Amino acid sequence: MTAGTTSPDVLVVGAGPVGLCTAIELVRRGVRVRIVDRRAEPRTGTRACTVWQRSLEVFDLMGLPVGEYLASGVPYTFRTHHFAGHPPHVRDAAQPGTPYPRPLLIGQQDTVAMLTRHLSALGVEVERDRTAVPVAQDADGVTVRLETADGGGELVRAGWVVGAQGPHSSVRDAMDSAWEKKHYGGTQLLQVDARWTGSLPGDPSHCHLFLTREGSLGSAPLPDGRHRFYIGVADTGRTGDPEVEEVLEAARRVTGVGDLEFHDARFNWRVRLYNAVAGSYRDGRLLLAGDSAHTLMPVTAQGMNTGIQDAFNLGWKLAAVARGEAGDTLLDSYEAERRPVALGLADRNHRTYWGGTGPVPPFDRLYEALDHMGAGHTGLPLAYPDSPLSGRPEEGAGGNAGRIAAGAAGGNVGVTAGPVAGDRVPDAVLHAPEGRLFRLIGRGSWNLLAFPADPGDAESAGLAAKEISAAARRTGVTARVVGNAFGGVVGGGTQTLADPDGALRAAFGAQRGAVFLLRPDGYVAFRGAAHHGAALDRHLETVLGRAVAAAR
Repeated sequence: MTAGTTSPDVLVVGAGPVGLCTAIELVRRGVRVRIVDRRAEPRTGTRACTVWQRSLEVFDLMGLPVGEYLASGVPYTFRTHHFAGHPPHVRDAAQPGTPYPRPLLIGQQDTVAMLTRHLSALGVEVERDRTAVPVAQDADGVTVRLETADGGGELVRAGWVVGAQGPHSSVRDAMDSAWEKKHYGGTQLLQVDARWTGSLPGDPSHCHLFLTREGSLGSAPLPDGRHRFYIGVADTGRTGDPEVEEVLEAARRVTGVGDLEFHDARFNWRVRLYNAVAGSYRDGRLLLAGDSAHTLMPVTAQGMNTGIQDAFNLGWKLAAVARGEAGDTLLDSYEAERRPVALGLADRNHRTYWGGTGPVPPFDRLYEALDHMGAGHTGLPLAYPDSPLSGRPEEGAGGNAGRIAAGAAGGNVGVTAGPVAGDRVPDAVLHAPEGRLFRLIGRGSWNLLAFPADPGDAESAGLAAKEISAAARRTGVTARVVGNAFGGVVGGGTQTLADPDGALRAAFGAQRGAVFLLRPDGYVAFRGAAHHGAALDRHLETVLGRAVAAAR
């Protein structure tokens, strides 16, 4: 075993979508990264093939080539529900209030390829045939053994280690974190990608969900002309990947379509369903993300999307700590924000999934509820109102007054009252080189936006600038006053951001003036009135910890 030639700031273990997103976020923020994977080649298969709206926004904020990515998939346009005893119910998959109103259907291998190319363009290559085993950690870093299939290897010293290996995680094992599986007994999921013929009802370009007394079947169109079929049925006791005929027989039984045929099938596999969430996401300098932190039943297409948001949430925080720009207490907010999301999804999956076993669901009630479904599955309403990073003027941190009820509960995304602390930042058109607010946020830093009470009055703009400039200078946070005029600076050297048509002011619900602190991952950390500069100052100190004190 040889000593490693490089000592990265962060070693990322696992080169699936989550590990790659983590590495990209770190590298683009100036962190030295190595990323390793135990597989000699990237994993094949379409696997997680639904990319929800918020994940597309995350890719945009990360600076990824979203336009090219969209062109290589197919849009998720409509979802048609077929409940036994009811006519088909068609729901539009589009959501307002986002530059990416429709989800994308694309194979996971294509997502991995896109992310790998982007990471390579940033100067980092995936190191394959490397099984990472953490050996020891101390106050300054982690020693990791990288083993190769031929028995060779090296010892690597890293400042931090992120485990994104999937459910079987050597990093989690080293943490001795709890990993209790909650099985959904008596059922199994059969999946296949295939072309099909027969009399399945509905538009083939739609996604479909069938619920009958025999179980459930979902289908989704894929870019290569095949469809993904996933069928939940009572467990037959069989093991191993199913033959295509077994999947076809289950599909016919659930849908009642006897003339259904599969052609040119591939990637047929069997899943025993369970949920598991790690007891902790961090142990000192070891951290977990994606399926290493939570493995969710693949019945609502949330696993990869949740992992991507883990990576985006963790990436900027770990980069700030690794670069000495924030205290490591900032990392405590990662688990505080992301673990409840996984627990909530696991609970919902277990309560709502129908796989042909146990009491038959009340189809009448479920059918009636379709018109009242929220947008929680899209990731857009997700919020962190109780995060230690979400402050209010009265406390400076850890709370949220006047919260909009529809936000995190999955209501309409198009609520116009404006975001409060913990909410997702809305995108908006800017009269600036960036062109859109997401482009400005995507530069990777905190941002302060001050909306003066009168956007056209220079004195009002000056007062708003004075309120935020001291905090901005002390912490290095970019501060901007949003007004009607183009360009220039106002008091204290604070920049201006032109909003002549008031689109940005309307998106933030700031008609009477307000101050916003925007996180690097596109969430609001603080919302206050124009005179709440002192509370904002206190909150920044709480959020960034010792970095603020060092900057004084």
